[in-house]
Amino acid sequence: MIAAMSGPEAAPPVAGFVESAFNPLVHQAVERCLSARPGDGSRTAMVLASTMGDAATLDLGSRRLVSGQVHNPLLFMQSTANAILGQLSRDFAITGPLLCLSTVADLAGELLATAELLLDDEELDRVVLVGVELAGTERTTAAYRNLRSPGPPATDQAIALVVDRNDPHPRPPSDAPSTEHGTLRGLVELAARIQGTSP
Repeated sequence: MIAAMSGPEAAPPVAGFVESAFNPLVHQAVERCLSARPGDGSRTAMVLASTMGDAATLDLGSRRLVSGQVHNPLLFMQSTANAILGQLSRDFAITGPLLCLSTVADLAGELLATAELLLDDEELDRVVLVGVELAGTERTTAAYRNLRSPGPPATDQAIALVVDRNDPHPRPPSDAPSTEHGTLRGLVELAARIQGTSP
């Protein structure tokens, strides 16, 4: 298992993706993992989990629509998390399953459980797990409150892990997430444990 974190520093831009840090952060975190541990893309799956997704792009598109500005179809395309997974699959020749999850609590546990299910498939050897959340806006912070969720992280963050079939699968701590990392806390702490550092 190998882990990589991105944020809060700016990630390099990704062609075709504008405005939001969501997709560049995901691309950078996954690129770091797959560059450190290359493998057979035909036997690799990717799973991305986020509570709010790319709220920055969704908000921008909504504001433009409400103000009567011309709709930018690029904003709709890039607001779906599958878009950046598709870009990564092309960049790294990954032809295994690509999945996106939205979860309110225990993001790390949901990702690890999904990896275990995918690795039951004998045609897969590894799964790239990605957790990503953007720092809160007024709208998303209110949504987290309504969901009784720990809230957004203090800064934009993405964490990626590569789980191989034969890796031990450590579990993240089960205590309540902190406001510093929000719903990503369990994944951040798991990544830190893998890297031998503290979050």
